[in-house]
Formats: sequence, C-alpha cells, structure tokens
Amino acid sequence: MVLDYSAKNSVRGYDLGMGRPPGYDRREVLAALERQFRKTGYEGTSLDDICAATGLGRGSLYAAFGDKHTMFMAALGDYCDQAEAAQAAALHGPDETAMDRLRAFLTRTIDDRLADPDHLGCMVSRFAVEVGGRDAQATDRLRRGYELMRDALAECVRAAQRHGDVDPAASPCVLANLLIAQNRGLEVLMGIGLERAELMAAVDAALAGLLAPPPTSG
Repeated sequence: MVLDYSAKNSVRGYDLGMGRPPGYDRREVLAALERQFRKTGYEGTSLDDICAATGLGRGSLYAAFGDKHTMFMAALGDYCDQAEAAQAAALHGPDETAMDRLRAFLTRTIDDRLADPDHLGCMVSRFAVEVGGRDAQATDRLRRGYELMRDALAECVRAAQRHGDVDPAASPCVLANLLIAQNRGLEVLMGIGLERAELMAAVDAALAGLLAPPPTSG
C-alpha cells in the first residue's frame, strides 16, 4: 500500500546551524523526510538533500532527530504507523463485502502510485529490499508492520470464507501472505511501466484463485 502526504508546504528558508525554527511542524518535516528517502533511497540521500527537502539547517535537523539514520527511522516509523492504521481500517468490515476489501487492498496500491506525480512506490516495499536484513532496526520495524498487515488480511480472508466467497479449506494466513506477495509484485511491475489494464488483469487473476470451489452436484 502506498501512503503519501504532500510535503510541498513543509517549513523552509532557515539557515544552516540555526536551532529549531518558530512554527516547526514535526509532521511536515517527517513528510518531507519520508518523500526524500522514497525518491533517492537511504544510501542515495545526502544531508544536503534532506536540508533542501525539509527547509531546515543541519543544526535544526540534528537537534530534532539526531543523525541521518535516526532521521530515516523517524520517517519510516511515521510512514508505517499511518499505513498500518489505514490498512487495518480499510480491511475491517462485514463479511458480505470482504472480497471487495481484498480487491481494494490490491487496487489501492496501483491507484495511489499512478496518482502520485513522481510515481513513488510504497516506502515499506522499497526499504524491505534496500535495507532489509542489513539494518537490524529498520528490519525489525518492517517485520512488525508485515505481521500487522498479515493479521488484518487474514481476518478479512476469514470474513470472506464465512460468507462463502473463499475456499473454506484454505489457510487465511497463507492467503494473506499470497496477497502481500501480489501487492509487492504489483509494485515491481509498476516500476517497469506496465499499464493499469495489465496490472488490473493480474489483480483479477489473483483474486480468482481465492474463490471457493463451486458446489458439487449429487
């Protein structure tokens, strides 16, 4: 799932070395940090890039967050917190609309990225690849986010099973992992420029594989 909030109104115009400026808004700064890291990656983002994105001088950034890694973890944590809350709310609901919610889980990834003028993908997807397994702190945060997503999806799958839409013999956790893998795969396909129609065909095929088998006659 892509979560984006605009940083175009973030604080700016402060000199290097100044303390925290009047009117400092932590959420706006986190939004700017998140977007910059999503654009250029962890290794590719310099402190000059961060200063330009946030409009804060090095002194203000160090005072507010600490070093570059602490800035990254603050941005990643804020992004994950918001994405997890949004996903949990979107996947919760009555049994009869559970399949609609599972479909929306996949299609939202496509629509959010296509609606972004920079076509930035999900921060979680990007950094699971870039730093996962090499940065213990980031890996731990990403793992916790994955577990929350899996659990919310598995509960939605159970709702679809109760309504008769999904094979009752299937493991909800296995299907949740399959949907997460599909979601991440869509990110990859969008990264190489597949059109929306092709992406939606993949979504339809993935969901068709979840359907309960038709009742046997006799």
